Amino acid sequence: MTEKENQTETPKEGPARLDRKSPCQVTYMIQEESFQGSSLHFNERGILVFCSKPASLHTRLKLILLFPGFKNPVEIQGEVVWSNIHGHADTLAPRGMGVKFLNLERDMERLLAELASQFETQGSLYGCYYT
Repeated sequence: MTEKENQTETPKEGPARLDRKSPCQVTYMIQEESFQGSSLHFNERGILVFCSKPASLHTRLKLILLFPGFKNPVEIQGEVVWSNIHGHADTLAPRGMGVKFLNLERDMERLLAELASQFETQGSLYGCYYT
């Protein structure tokens, strides 16, 4: 087993160092339907998901986050607090949605805070879209 395959996201072992150039792959599920997106902007409170089919405001959904170098995905519940379904994606109003995490356990909050620090997103100007 290679070192990369052996890495996990369990808080007891601590997260592996992330490749900052690779985004987190996001699968989000609304009822029975699943969609794909990606993210470079998140913290322990929420995430900005770049996607072509963002959900509408106040939609509750399940997120499955797969971080670069991690073998196992992270599953989180969230609610859409910002959505841009129109126009082209740009830096001021990216196409996608801001999702606020719901009912996170302490260990998951710590893990996401550590991962966010590796992605250098704490204090990101995009935080307003998901917190």
